[in-house]
Amino acid sequence: MNNKTKKTINLVGSILFFALAGLLVLYILLELFLPNMTIKVFQFKPYVVVTESMEPVIDVDDLIIVTNTNVDTLEVGDIITFRADIDYNGTKEVVTHYLYSITEDEGDYVIRTNRYGSEVPDTWILSEADVIGEYGFRVRQLGVFVNFMKSPFGIAAVAVNILVIGAIIFIVKSGKKDKQNNQLPEA
Repeated sequence: MNNKTKKTINLVGSILFFALAGLLVLYILLELFLPNMTIKVFQFKPYVVVTESMEPVIDVDDLIIVTNTNVDTLEVGDIITFRADIDYNGTKEVVTHYLYSITEDEGDYVIRTNRYGSEVPDTWILSEADVIGEYGFRVRQLGVFVNFMKSPFGIAAVAVNILVIGAIIFIVKSGKKDKQNNQLPEA
């Protein structure tokens, strides 16, 4: 492989690295400051399942990928993720259930959902604005890792590992410099 080809490969690799790093930074910033926009921009969003309401289809600690969708395209039986005030305390929580019914009332959608195995709809009534997206797929038990990484202990573990790896790289590089300095030819 000639020198020009190596430079081209390095340039392409650098461009791909910075493009992916830029997308990751954008994703993180959106999640921090505008979490409701993440699914609109990237067309998907991951969630960790915290209750057993959809077992055995979706288990606790599964990581689900929810895709952006238009309510017009949803059908009864689809699995959707939405925000609902499940405790009637004024705080909406993220829930994933089956679409039980969807009707239109004077131009607005009235959406009802139900959990796995239930023939009775949930007590809450949703609007189009409550729907986050449609269930895409799951990664079994990956939510355990995600929850660990979000915990104070997980953040500390990552920080300590970064510091240790940085120290090792620094020591190795300074050892190479010392070895090179000791091998300089005498004049």
